[in-house]
Amino acid sequence: MNKKSLLADFALLMVAVVWGSNFVVMKDTLELITPFMYLSLRFTVSFFILVVLFHKRTRQLKLEEIKAGSIIGFFLFSGFAFQTIGLLSTTPGKSGFITGMNVVIVPFLYFFVTGKFPGIWSIIGGVLAIIGLGFLSITADFTVNVGDVLTLISAFMFAGQIVSIGIYARRYDPVVLTTLQLGITAAASWIVAVIAEPISFNVSFDVWGAIIYAVVFCTIGAFLAQNIAQKFTPSTHAAIILCLESVFAVVFSYFFWGEHLTPQMVTGCMLILIGVLITELQPKLPGLVSKSSKTGFSEE
Repeated sequence: MNKKSLLADFALLMVAVVWGSNFVVMKDTLELITPFMYLSLRFTVSFFILVVLFHKRTRQLKLEEIKAGSIIGFFLFSGFAFQTIGLLSTTPGKSGFITGMNVVIVPFLYFFVTGKFPGIWSIIGGVLAIIGLGFLSITADFTVNVGDVLTLISAFMFAGQIVSIGIYARRYDPVVLTTLQLGITAAASWIVAVIAEPISFNVSFDVWGAIIYAVVFCTIGAFLAQNIAQKFTPSTHAAIILCLESVFAVVFSYFFWGEHLTPQMVTGCMLILIGVLITELQPKLPGLVSKSSKTGFSEE
């Protein structure tokens, strides 16, 4: 492995670290600010930074690009909305692993849209992830935390975003689509915040610190690092490394948020991680050909 590949893998590892850490940062921040106000500020700042950085590419938008960006933005907003509200009543570690199931959902959603069979390994990975979700979320009295349910819905929304990007990124400028989806998410978040939440711009320094961290490291920095790094490292490397996001979420939650991990929860996390890896890597068997439907896009 050459130096550029090593640096690329390290960059992707840092992306997984910051994405995993942000579950804890968000959990703490939501004790100081309402969910949609947080999303409004985070994505408004991200949107304007991208507009400034890429103003030449976003100056003349086409109607088709606006439609595509709006569809992707709808799924991105919905994903973050359900994830953020769900995080109010679940733990950062569980939220990270359940959100990571979007990788397992993508091939089946892609099949629903295109009719392309996802492959036997995607089915095996999906079954393992569902079993793991049961271990992770179902308590001894067979009740399910509402936060886990909302987070699972967010995983479906993020999967919809990934599939829609896979469809539209081939036709339109990815930078323009990224900018548009962040703008749509910001606008939708403001609408919901105005309707459903008390609006206050008296935002504390700690909250602004969390927002800037999410903007610089988890949104713009992470996406740029991912796009550059994947030019120099195989997609299989990227898949394995980025899957560690959910692992880092549990690690940060355990050490910095005090999440208690039971053997049942650990078993669930391991099953979900194995399911995600199987779905991403699509192992080859003699006489069996399975094609992956990865899009190479993730979010946090």
